[in-house]
Amino acid sequence: MIIDIEVMNRKLDLAINLLRRTYTPTRVGGGWYHQLDMDPPGPTATGVALTAFHEANQRFEHFAEALSFLKSRQITAPNPDVAGGWAMNTSFGLPVVEATGWVARFLGLARCGHIDGGPDVAGAYRWLLCNQNDDGGWGSMRGCPSRTWLTCLALRALAQLDPYAPAIGRGVDWLLSRQDRVSCGWGAGVNAAGPPTVTHTGFVLLTLSELRIDRAQEHILNAYTWLEKNLDPSAIDDPQARIESYNVNQTIDGKPVVWHTILVHYGLPVALSALLRHPICPPPAPICAGFATIAATQLDDGSWPNIQGGQGASIWALWPFVQALTDISRLPLIRPADQLVLSPGLVAIQRQEVRGRPLTSLLRTQRWLAVARFFARFWASLLLILSVVTGLLLVGAGRFGWQDFLLGLILPIGLFVLQELRQRHGKR
Repeated sequence: MIIDIEVMNRKLDLAINLLRRTYTPTRVGGGWYHQLDMDPPGPTATGVALTAFHEANQRFEHFAEALSFLKSRQITAPNPDVAGGWAMNTSFGLPVVEATGWVARFLGLARCGHIDGGPDVAGAYRWLLCNQNDDGGWGSMRGCPSRTWLTCLALRALAQLDPYAPAIGRGVDWLLSRQDRVSCGWGAGVNAAGPPTVTHTGFVLLTLSELRIDRAQEHILNAYTWLEKNLDPSAIDDPQARIESYNVNQTIDGKPVVWHTILVHYGLPVALSALLRHPICPPPAPICAGFATIAATQLDDGSWPNIQGGQGASIWALWPFVQALTDISRLPLIRPADQLVLSPGLVAIQRQEVRGRPLTSLLRTQRWLAVARFFARFWASLLLILSVVTGLLLVGAGRFGWQDFLLGLILPIGLFVLQELRQRHGKR
């Protein structure tokens, strides 16, 4: 199980170069729309794109202009429930967590609080605090039902702006109180209702990691176990949570307004980012298999397939993959009781549980495990090949007739077909 860092860097460069090509200047700066080949820019996509540059450790030549655009779109009003946030292009000018969470997190990550002419970071922080629901979670804005994804967006932003804000503790309590008691995962609906999904469970675990919550607790470790068990590393999206959609009801100037929000989720990169932060040890098999899938499915333009079915690249078909790839590059390998084995051209980490065993014996064990996995995957194919070769030799030697040979292939062919059907069903 190998992750090629050179391949990873090429994939990252392709994605970041797509963002460079699709940047759109405006009268007050510039940015991105969520459909990257379209305009006008919006604050959400602009915040997400700038976060991608920051996470990939890439300098963006239009950084100042993008900040000016975000400043121009920040809401200013005497009402603290409104001032300091950002609206989506479709939210009737009302600031929402779906936009403010992403922009505020970027501003915290990039340490933009003291940049002259930049957005009001303190105002963004106050907006997030003012729009936390009484139950501790976040909806699109105060008074909207709390949702798992939106609560995580707000908490990830606060973690960068003030990791000791009391609102974080209340938000974490909301998340933990909504954990499914049977699976230990999290669902997508209002108040985390509905069956747990790989996407939402991964996003919660990713959020808890960024908040430095003690993840060695049994109920959180069980969530990691559930995530690893239910993740399909051969598919970039989670069939249970591709699209999260809901209506937002508000009142403007005494008149009711309703808009529909659609959140596009890619389960594999979100889960991969979570598993890379496993508090005991990142599981190598799903991580390596997931990386292979991400590398193989990237499109020529640098994005990944648009699961909404539309044409053109989407910021949502790029950002989570950039996050996962950069997380791999920062994988914390060493744990407190490990041993570091140094040799010319080789750096190895020997885990606490195998201290004292020669490194050569560990490498032999890994080779045998690889052979065992190969036979477990292809045993029916190997049985069919062996049956064909053996049958042909016996026919050639006059021990079998052709009719006997063909009849003898019925069972191995049936087993081969059955295995292939099970493999394909497991990948769906």
